[in-house]
Amino acid sequence: MNNERKSSVTSVALLWRHVPLAALWLLFPTFGQLALASTAAQVTLQVEAPHGLPGLHHSALARFIAARMAQVGLADWRFEPAAGSAVAADRVEWTFRLNPFAGGEVRSFAHRSTDEWRFGVHRPITIEARLYLNGEYQTLVEKQAIIQGGPDDPDLAAAVASVTQSLLGASGAYRAIDMGQRRPDRAR
Repeated sequence: MNNERKSSVTSVALLWRHVPLAALWLLFPTFGQLALASTAAQVTLQVEAPHGLPGLHHSALARFIAARMAQVGLADWRFEPAAGSAVAADRVEWTFRLNPFAGGEVRSFAHRSTDEWRFGVHRPITIEARLYLNGEYQTLVEKQAIIQGGPDDPDLAAAVASVTQSLLGASGAYRAIDMGQRRPDRAR
């Protein structure tokens, strides 16, 4: 009888030793589904730049911006240059305006050559990025920058990354409205 009791105790001990392994085996499909859900939660935004910059035609500018936005590494978002003339429901519209020089400038009505932009002439610009989700306007981020222009401009790349982070990052404008955060001066 003593041997039977030892045998049953040993069997129970072996069973309990395998419970964590069995639980893990049973939960594995759930973890897989959670991993798939997190990748499925990514929103693909079409990147639109209706007007180009000197040195970058609007279609090349949209590709440039989409690549720089992707380099920021925001897990919830994917970026593709807009294709065709149809307006996407989920999109970021980028606008670039050339600003006058700070010291004042003489207005010239002649078109600047693209060579002028490629050979070291830096210009102040205003960048605006508007976010639309499901066809509805969400928020806007605006930034001032000084750029040279063209596809190899590190200042333009840095400005696009900064605006992307300010728009869609963890503490960006979209998260602020998404979480219902209030500005400190409006808090009660």
